[in-house]
Amino acid sequence: MRWVDVFGPPGVGKSTLCDAEWPPDAIKWDGQGLPTEWAGIMAIADGLLEKVSGHASYSACASMTLRSFRKMATVSRMSDDRVYVQTGFAQRGLGFGWRLNKPDDVAAYFEAMPVSLGVVALVADTETIQRRNVARGKDRSFMVPMIQRPMEIGRRILKERRPFLELDMLQPIEVNRAKLAGFVKELAC
Repeated sequence: MRWVDVFGPPGVGKSTLCDAEWPPDAIKWDGQGLPTEWAGIMAIADGLLEKVSGHASYSACASMTLRSFRKMATVSRMSDDRVYVQTGFAQRGLGFGWRLNKPDDVAAYFEAMPVSLGVVALVADTETIQRRNVARGKDRSFMVPMIQRPMEIGRRILKERRPFLELDMLQPIEVNRAKLAGFVKELAC
């Protein structure tokens, strides 16, 4: 199955945009290993995990990384004409980036990560995203400023690698869903 990788800070609207079509548990790991051609990105991810091993949220980072890699490996093997549109590799890059002492170290990850059809970056101003975090009762607003540099790096690198769409999540969700659907349809042809 082909995919479009969606990424952005917590609270920007990833779930609101993507979960109706592809709920978080729609893809279950198929129990098979990771593709051998992913050895390079796995080595980079292992190196980044080592760099953040002293971080208080290391175990969450490690488990999310493994879960995402397994999910995306399963997606890559599925025989399905639909396009999977949800978070995947790029979001893990942000997860590493905000935990790193030197966020620029995440560049190699974005340069090597598997990309299928394209990438969608979700953006909004920091204050709005922080307010959304508080309002949803799952407050990760402290992460939002720390994700800005990794987000900037990911956007710059991924724009050069594959078709890229940036959605302003201050626009009505229906508008962004229509833009995303058009992007996916164009890529799938």
